[in-house]
Amino acid sequence: MTRLSNEGTQVTLRWNDGTSSCFHAIWLRDNCRCSHCGEPSTGRRTLRLSQIDLSVTLTDARLVQSGSGECIRVAWSDGHQGEFGTVWLKEHAYDARSRRMKSFHPALWTNGLRENPPSMPFEEVMTADSAFFDLLNIIKNHGLCLVDGASASPGTAEKLARRIGFLQTSNYGKVMDLIADKRHRSMANDADPLKPHTDEPYRASPPGILLFHCVEAGEDGVGTSTFLDGFEAAETLKREDPEGFSALTRNNQTFRRFFDGDVDLICEFPVISTDQFGNVCGVRVNDRVAAPTCIDPGQITDYYRGMKRFLQLSEDPDRMIRKILEPGDIAIFDNHRILHGRTRLKFRGRRWLQWVQVERGDFYSTLRILSDKLERNKDARPLLRGAYGSQTLNQ
Repeated sequence: MTRLSNEGTQVTLRWNDGTSSCFHAIWLRDNCRCSHCGEPSTGRRTLRLSQIDLSVTLTDARLVQSGSGECIRVAWSDGHQGEFGTVWLKEHAYDARSRRMKSFHPALWTNGLRENPPSMPFEEVMTADSAFFDLLNIIKNHGLCLVDGASASPGTAEKLARRIGFLQTSNYGKVMDLIADKRHRSMANDADPLKPHTDEPYRASPPGILLFHCVEAGEDGVGTSTFLDGFEAAETLKREDPEGFSALTRNNQTFRRFFDGDVDLICEFPVISTDQFGNVCGVRVNDRVAAPTCIDPGQITDYYRGMKRFLQLSEDPDRMIRKILEPGDIAIFDNHRILHGRTRLKFRGRRWLQWVQVERGDFYSTLRILSDKLERNKDARPLLRGAYGSQTLNQ
């Protein structure tokens, strides 16, 4: 049975497994779930923090049994009373051990995964919720899933993307056509290989979940698409060169995309983003649009050494999945984790890919809603916040 001690400013609960968690009086008051205060876990609340005395204390706290199970009943110095289930409290505990346990650790790529990349059939994903749930979990855990058997008709990727979430719009529109045509001379027909990279790191919020759909492929075949796990590369750098890795998480890299009279985008973010416990949660890798770095002079040596090695790892052929996209093939991946590129183009005729994107928050929302619908285990943690900087805990 859970044990409780009340110190006035906080209560400490000792769990059956021997661990313990403390809950401050102000935290409990702010999160009161009674009918008067509302339900903060779902975003429905009437109580406002501006109404609460920050020095509020607990005048009483005791363990009781209710119809919903074990709970603690508390009274505050402002005269309010509330009740919290111990299961709910343990789920929302915020001590260091509990916070570490809530950190999401996706599976890094292995040689086995590279040899047999995860894939799903298009028809099942579009018609069966269970298959669609499997697809979302593959992307959540591995960052990439290949979908086969789709129609080669334009708009097919858009239909699948709308099943995942709302389409994001960029300066290319909601659907971007990547067309290489040997009958015309243009930048789109550049046959040179593209190094693995993440798209649009010069945006404060880069594209989230990307879908590449092959509509047409030239008669003689096309360049091979390549995919690489940026998290695996980052973790390798962390093992090989901790100082270089740290320099890439603590310092911002400037990225810029400029077309005269059309767009001028600049932002600064770390190349590798980590959570408060140092776990990699996002990458921005695209040295084609890297602008001059502006960091502490004392960091330059470590930064450039780490950056060069990270780029070498991201260009390592042995770490890549190679896939020749045939008409109807769709590749779905998390742009905050997976790097993509292609080998040199060799084809006759036209190569046509359609590119659409879905915001990562909508992706996770759909995954949680589907978990409820299918009565599967729902992960309510904020998952992989992405390439938005670092919150490394110094301890």
